[in-house]
Amino acid sequence: MSVNLLQQLNSIPNLGGTGLPVQQYASEMQQVLSAQLETTPNNELSTLSATQSALTSLQPALQQLQSATQTLSSSLTWNSVNLSTTGSGFKATSSSGAQPSSYSLVVNQLATAQWNTASISLATSTGSSTLTAGTFQITPSSTSALTGTASITVTSGESLSNIASAINQDTVSTGVVASILDTNGGYKLTLQDTNAGSSNTFSVTDTSGNVISSQLGVTLTASASDASITLDGSMTLTSSSDVFTNAIPNVTINVNQAGASGTILLSQDPNSALSAVQTWMNAYNSVISQLNTDTSYSPPSTSSQGAQAQTGPLFTDPAATGLLSQLPNAINTFVGASGTGTQSSFYQSLSQIGIVVNPNTGKLEFQSASGFASNNSTGTSSFNGTLPSGQTLFTNAVQTNVAAVQKLLGVVQTTSLSSETPTSGVLGQVNTVLNEFLGSGKTTGVIPGELNSISLQQKSINQYLTQINQMITNNVKNFTSQLNNLNTSLQQSSAQMQQINALINGSSSASSSSSSGSSSTGG
Repeated sequence: MSVNLLQQLNSIPNLGGTGLPVQQYASEMQQVLSAQLETTPNNELSTLSATQSALTSLQPALQQLQSATQTLSSSLTWNSVNLSTTGSGFKATSSSGAQPSSYSLVVNQLATAQWNTASISLATSTGSSTLTAGTFQITPSSTSALTGTASITVTSGESLSNIASAINQDTVSTGVVASILDTNGGYKLTLQDTNAGSSNTFSVTDTSGNVISSQLGVTLTASASDASITLDGSMTLTSSSDVFTNAIPNVTINVNQAGASGTILLSQDPNSALSAVQTWMNAYNSVISQLNTDTSYSPPSTSSQGAQAQTGPLFTDPAATGLLSQLPNAINTFVGASGTGTQSSFYQSLSQIGIVVNPNTGKLEFQSASGFASNNSTGTSSFNGTLPSGQTLFTNAVQTNVAAVQKLLGVVQTTSLSSETPTSGVLGQVNTVLNEFLGSGKTTGVIPGELNSISLQQKSINQYLTQINQMITNNVKNFTSQLNNLNTSLQQSSAQMQQINALINGSSSASSSSSSGSSSTGG
């Protein structure tokens, strides 16, 4: 019986023929090593990335809440007024900080600028004149808005047009503009200050010759004067222009007709406080909504085999869970009674001014007249009756005792800042929590600190993965080399087996032939 050793050698599973499938085995080894060594750190990176993304997107919502908190904390936000006027001869506008009040107003006179005019007219404005040579100087007073001087040289026979042009070249420094007046009987030179008001005056004098004093006869036509108004019949105020910015705090008055009169009424805007509080509530609700989503937990479905629970990216994150605890605590701050009189017993919690927390969502809202439907198994509400409208409660509280409402919230009285940092009341508590998590000054907040920690962890894991990847590459490379060496040995063995098999089979054939010959001879 012949033995085919080559056939037995090739019985090793390999669809490619003699030897081992090196690429297949190397690929499988790399997959196994990657699964064993890289899966866990990659999962950690994925979790860290999701946490990082959620915290990063949470920061703007918290910053918006802090901005709304500080805006609501400024008394200027609460002091918005509506301005109306009666009468004519003036216009008035208000800005942030104007206080409710009313004034009567009389426009005594408008502001005027100094005006000098020549008493002598010339036959032409552009042609040759009868003027002789001379020099004159224009000098603003020391109290004028402009204090530059101009020296004008007049040549013999020079036209009025050329003289006016020379004066106007220095208007920027002197504030004096020249023009030519057509009197139907000749042409006269006029000089006028571009700035009105009694402090803005100028002089024009000859320094050589007599062009101004005699040949043109320039004299004062109208004196500079301030605008004047009287408020409430007793307080007279002046302005170098027809605009009064200091007569009534945060109110600008423009007068345009002397002798006119009327009233200015500044009334509290009933919607300003309501709008500011609603903006703050919306910012708070935006944060709570985002936190509820990011820390959510959904149990696995009972109808799907192998289903897993679904969680938000910040389900167990300490910053998110801390905020979900501390922000509601700040909102529910109980402000102890203090002070005397009517304020001592007013408003110690937000619910007293109509602002409540919805127990189903955790969001702030004005109390509903129907209350809240509970999330019990029957889906019915345990409240029967009617509650006062929260918005009505708030509006009434502001109209009745706005100081007590502001005290509950921690509003800071200010005359110039549209946002303040609250230190007391509900807003002070909220701002303290936000400072803790966002950071304040040189203090790093909880969220920035956690983001820094995540970045360091990501860096460490990526360095580890780089090392692991290099190790896997080296191991697969060594394994591939070993398989290639083995295949070389197998190929050599295959060739040797062919030779041995040929020798064995050849020897067997010779023995058979010899046996056949012996039998024949013996016969």
